[in-house]
Amino acid sequence: MKNKIVDIYFFTGTGNTYLVAKKTAKVLQENGCTVTVNDITKISPVKINLSNTIGICFPIACWNTFPIVKNFINNLPKVDGTEVFILTTMGDSSLNAATNFGDILKKKGYSLIGTKGFLMPNNFIAVQKEENNITKRAKAYSKIESYATALADGTAKAGKTNLFFKICFAGTNFIINRWQGNLFQKIVKFNTVKDKCNKCGLCIKICPVKNISLEKEYPIFNGKKCQLCMRCISYCPSHAIKSFLMKKTYKVLTIEEINKWFI
Repeated sequence: MKNKIVDIYFFTGTGNTYLVAKKTAKVLQENGCTVTVNDITKISPVKINLSNTIGICFPIACWNTFPIVKNFINNLPKVDGTEVFILTTMGDSSLNAATNFGDILKKKGYSLIGTKGFLMPNNFIAVQKEENNITKRAKAYSKIESYATALADGTAKAGKTNLFFKICFAGTNFIINRWQGNLFQKIVKFNTVKDKCNKCGLCIKICPVKNISLEKEYPIFNGKKCQLCMRCISYCPSHAIKSFLMKKTYKVLTIEEINKWFI
């Protein structure tokens, strides 16, 4: 890393990617970097400071990522050599998605100095017991520390893609680009269990795309904007949001972090 002033931009659903961004920032600071951490939902990609090194952290979804993240990356300005690194979180395989997004940024003129994915607890369908999640996060933290140190001293590596991963990426792009269509939204639609809902409105406040509103004092899920990021269902204090896909939920952020980043 030539430029030691670093801006990290992250998107997080239930919190894993925020933990990676925070840990990365801490290690970079310990290695002489000046670092800020930013939520991509609160800043326009055309307004970022292109004179700094940029880090982009996001979760893997369907071996790709959420539409809101894709839009951020696709709308980043063209540059002439701005350093960028990409960090991803996943419950299993990513099919090299970080490197494929890195290729998109290289075409825009960015200097790709690193790509790395970190296994974190699953927050969708295959949610494990918390003791297993603690172990998985601890292993990830160790790898984050090593990789962030390598970023700081310039020895980090960017992954390499090949025809197989490019074909996979094209296929997952096809799926993600239809993520917000009628059929998919009907399949995964969340619903409010009214006799459990305490009408606190937290789900409305933390939805990154304002897809939830009130109807007769209860939350309803609107239109085609849902990202399936799991924020609402995972952080509902009364467990009043349901989907047939979700039998268990996962969350990792404190109330203070929710208020800082989601609201």
